[in-house]
Amino acid sequence: MTDILVSKGFIITNKYILNKYGIDASILIGELCGEYAYWFKNKKLKNDYFYSTRDNILKNTGLTKYKQRKASKKLMEEDILIEEPRGYMPTLLWYKINGDKLYELLRLSEDYEKQYEDQDAYDY
Repeated sequence: MTDILVSKGFIITNKYILNKYGIDASILIGELCGEYAYWFKNKKLKNDYFYSTRDNILKNTGLTKYKQRKASKKLMEEDILIEEPRGYMPTLLWYKINGDKLYELLRLSEDYEKQYEDQDAYDY
């Protein structure tokens, strides 16, 4: 059963990032982390950068191009993501995830979870 839950097709997101930056930014960074892992595994990163297309992200997340731009702008303002257009016709968007900032957020996420671990899930 657990293999089904962590298989391809699911979007992984972090509750703390979701609450702090919103659903679209949370989904986008989750998708980009997955793409980073793919590029890393295949030894195709270029100075820690990888590319993806808006259409690919739309297909994988359901985020429209407008929502992607808005979410990436928020993530860039928070220094979590770097987005760099490269090339000519077509111009590709290359991404770099600020690992230090992301690890800091994940540490804060653990603190966030501890805050609620003693509460009943149905306690409002």
